[in-house]
Amino acid sequence: MARFAVVLALLGLLCFLPIHADELRRPIITAPPPPEELMIDEELEPRVTIIEREWATIEEYSVNGQVYAVKITPALGPPYYFYDLDGRGSWQRFEDPGAIPSVRQWKIIRW
Repeated sequence: MARFAVVLALLGLLCFLPIHADELRRPIITAPPPPEELMIDEELEPRVTIIEREWATIEEYSVNGQVYAVKITPALGPPYYFYDLDGRGSWQRFEDPGAIPSVRQWKIIRW
């Protein structure tokens, strides 16, 4: 009977060993240090240039010195938009800004 109690106690301990081993294996997670200071390149930010004329207001949208969109609001009539969709200078006119295809293009490497 004593032998049965010892075997039963050992089996009980063996059942709890995986639980205890799992607690010991958990990695200690520490947060990385915060960055010192983020540098924002102003050339990557979109820039809007507003040109006032008698007949219209012209808004030029550019990134990195390259104009990609122009909004023209005439003194009389609804505004219209010109977009350079492929970046080659072939402008396309749109009456409604919602009609513009939402294909975004980024330059990865330029030389």
